[in-house]
Amino acid sequence: MTPYIVSLIKLSSEKQVQILDAFKLSGVPTSTYYRAVKGAELKHQTAIKIEDAIYTLQKTSTRNGQLAKDNQ
Repeated sequence: MTPYIVSLIKLSSEKQVQILDAFKLSGVPTSTYYRAVKGAELKHQTAIKIEDAIYTLQKTSTRNGQLAKDNQ
């Protein structure tokens, strides 16, 4: 089974979102990220919060890009 952190890093890369920004937006301490990278397992509920934050950041980024194009 793939650890949650590996899946979240892959998702954030695909969505062109910084993983630490997702941790901050979700309210999960960044220290949890560093512990997960070093081998500690994330709880399922924590992973869901971060996944939701990644999608929120991706939507925000897409909207900002569209606004920038519209204002040119």
